[in-house]
Amino acid sequence: MKDVTDHLRAHPIMAILRGVPAPQVLPLAQALLAGGVRSLEVAFTDADAAPKIAELVDAFARDGSAFVGAGTVTTAERAEAALAAGAAFLVTPHVASAVNAVARERGVPVVCGAATPTEIAQAREQGAAFIKLFPAGPLGPGYLRALLGPYPDLEVFAVGGVGRDNARAFLEAGAIGLGVGGALTSLDWDAPDLDSVTRLARELSAIAANATRGRT
Repeated sequence: MKDVTDHLRAHPIMAILRGVPAPQVLPLAQALLAGGVRSLEVAFTDADAAPKIAELVDAFARDGSAFVGAGTVTTAERAEAALAAGAAFLVTPHVASAVNAVARERGVPVVCGAATPTEIAQAREQGAAFIKLFPAGPLGPGYLRALLGPYPDLEVFAVGGVGRDNARAFLEAGAIGLGVGGALTSLDWDAPDLDSVTRLARELSAIAANATRGRT
């Protein structure tokens, strides 16, 4: 588990692949990697999430160029399907006790969705490696900063409504990483502009790197 958690800390921009047509998953992932994004999450709201994960794992995981995880993992069945496909980590939108139990048994880290102190406490008690503050955009960086008062050791990914305009603010408020979906993946899939994806990925990676240096 430690190599995965270390990777997620070292590569704080997590790209959320949701609604990406299967033929475009690998080209999109390659565009993200070209921009410095090394953490990829395939959402299980897509019926074909498992084969997409398997394709990306086959392309990138063997040489360590990217770690591929599964998102919107809400049931034990989804967790098992994700792990069978090769997912290195699981992401939930809420405190999903059954998912956390599977992850503990299998030694896989979970980025567990939580928005309140009670949910955060539950997630930590169930062994979550990281907290996914969701939906971060409406809650705002100030909310995260306030949470870190009583939980100064909390490692949080800010997810939901996060993009170029507020990335720096969340990182400066104390997030160790960001989950970015629509800002990176809302494309015209008939003629996707993958160069724009690489540019934005590079910009977000630079924002994260600068924020990290500012905290050291």
